Amino acid sequence: MIHPASSLATLGALAALLRVLPAAELGDPAAPLEISAWIRGNPVNLDAVRGRNVVVVEFWATWCGPCRVTIPHLAELQRKFRDRGVVVVGISDESAAKVQPFVDAMAEKMEYTVALDTQRNTFAGYMGAYGVRGIPHAFVVDLQGRVAWHGHPMSGLAQALERIAPTTAPAPPAANPKRAEAQRALRNYLERAARGDSDERLEPLGRQLAALDKDLGGLEPGKPLNLAELRTRARFEAAMRDYQRALTSGKAQPELDALEAKARPLAPAGFNFARFKGQYQLQRLFQDYYRAVTGKGDSAKAESIAQQLDALESDDVEVQNEIAWTLLTDERIKSRNPKLALKFARAACQASGGQDPNVLDTYARALFDNGNVPEAIRQQTRAIELNTDPDRKADLEEALRRYRQKAPSS
Repeated sequence: MIHPASSLATLGALAALLRVLPAAELGDPAAPLEISAWIRGNPVNLDAVRGRNVVVVEFWATWCGPCRVTIPHLAELQRKFRDRGVVVVGISDESAAKVQPFVDAMAEKMEYTVALDTQRNTFAGYMGAYGVRGIPHAFVVDLQGRVAWHGHPMSGLAQALERIAPTTAPAPPAANPKRAEAQRALRNYLERAARGDSDERLEPLGRQLAALDKDLGGLEPGKPLNLAELRTRARFEAAMRDYQRALTSGKAQPELDALEAKARPLAPAGFNFARFKGQYQLQRLFQDYYRAVTGKGDSAKAESIAQQLDALESDDVEVQNEIAWTLLTDERIKSRNPKLALKFARAACQASGGQDPNVLDTYARALFDNGNVPEAIRQQTRAIELNTDPDRKADLEEALRRYRQKAPSS
């Protein structure tokens, strides 16, 4: 992580503002679910279910091949853990016209809550805050409203729920009007700091928060209230939103330099602007490539964008792995580039030290699709050896069986 957890982890207000950078950590408060439409199941309000439900917040899309594989698994987890108060919420940023028919067709295979985040606010509060760019990806929000785990839904989610979910669903906690007041005051404080209010203008509200912190025995028990740190973090996020918008719109380097100079004094220790810019450019460039090869963009530009992608370097294991898997398996891609997929799969494998079974699974598939069957078999065998998730075992072994069927005769 790029900096320590906030000194005040409470009520979801801070996490709701951290929408650009991989700045959040496990144990931080979960961002609210800002949903544009509920497609299946009842609406879920994290404040309302705190103390009563553990919530799985999973991000997916209809076009995502790996997401389709995880859907029955999530439905099974919902059935298994329902009596223990677990609620699974699958969130897509697509339109209702796209998602509703898909959910209807899945029927009982997708028997959990499904919602839309067309403005990508919830996506930013989770995927953006934790620096995750590839889907599917799930977050577990515990009874205290904190993010207790996140990762691929097929890799460790079941074990996380066994550990985090209570044996039986607890009764809802009694309402506390003073905590509700503290929530409103904290959210207001952070929003005003992000808008640029001075320390002096924020001081009266800060005194109110300090008093509430004292009366409640801590807005978050055991954690001191550090308003200066909260102000700085909120202002940094606001500055980085401006920086991100400038990157997106292709602003000239002098303007980017000026925005960086504004954000730099607010940055947490260890934050690397060059790394952030590189990761963001990779994400944007791949989005352009994906549109080109799925017929949603200019297909004539696909080759030139592929060359740019091939030249990019990144140390982000998860995003490289998801890019490779998408290139290899997404059904909407009309013209595949297995060499480009192999580039990202190999880079992810190297960055992970060859110790991640999911990354090795992707790498083996890329090797196989590029004709290197013996090495695909070797890497898939290694993935099976390292795998600790019983839910993944059958899929990994089936892939190895297919590779062995194509192995050249000795």
